[in-house]
Amino acid sequence: MAMVDGRYAHARELLQQHHIRMTPQRNAILKILVHSHAHPTAEAVYNQLKTQVEDISIATVYNNLRLFTELGVIQELKYGNEPSHFDYVSVRHFHVVCQQCGQVVDVFYPDLEKIERLVTNLTGYETVGNNIEVYGICPDCQRRQAHLDAT
Repeated sequence: MAMVDGRYAHARELLQQHHIRMTPQRNAILKILVHSHAHPTAEAVYNQLKTQVEDISIATVYNNLRLFTELGVIQELKYGNEPSHFDYVSVRHFHVVCQQCGQVVDVFYPDLEKIERLVTNLTGYETVGNNIEVYGICPDCQRRQAHLDAT
């Protein structure tokens, strides 16, 4: 819990550096993003908060997600025609995405910088970051498919 509290404090500090006022709605949205490992959509954030936070609307959620993304506090993850998912960016990582159910899982790989250096060496580009996504079928969907195939 202390690590999550530290991540939350860091996120609030980033917002304060940009002179962003912490409204109750903004605070609640930020807490969900910092505590979540599920990469929620805007609708999932709204559904989690609509009975707990006064004066929250889906527009408020979208506006704050856009603000947090622009400031680099969170990352917007877009997968085809699926609704965007949002990820609190605390440690560099990449994602594996299930092509059947859309579940997104963080993968922490210590050598992401090596990949960026390789890209620089191969292309001459000065890299400023990355957004690596690997696609596959999650274990739950594999089990469901195996069950369907067996029947």
